Amino acid sequence: MKRLPSKQKGASAIVTLIILVVLGYGVYIGIQYVPQMIESKSIDSVLNSVKDAHKTDRIDSVEEARQRVINLLQINEMNDMTDSFDVKQRDGKVIITFNYDRELNLIYETKPMHYEKTLSLN
Repeated sequence: MKRLPSKQKGASAIVTLIILVVLGYGVYIGIQYVPQMIESKSIDSVLNSVKDAHKTDRIDSVEEARQRVINLLQINEMNDMTDSFDVKQRDGKVIITFNYDRELNLIYETKPMHYEKTLSLN
């Protein structure tokens, strides 16, 4: 009859399973959050491009600003965001506002994520 070793060498199956579950949950959240982060950074890039264009080619009308944003969204293949922005003129300033919602599914609850970004062109 063989005797089992008295000291365990390595992790138990339960500890390994817990580590894999925690790692899997992190990947699950990351798969949802990373695209939202990339989308948010792309919107920042669009607004920065409009701001830089305003420095060289003065953007004075609402329609001109709207067309620039639409063109930049099409270049970035973000056509679904065309309904998420608004361009207004207030006190001689052109104001571009992106306002959209996304959801982050945490398994035990769905967390709404609200994004709002504003650019004011003087």
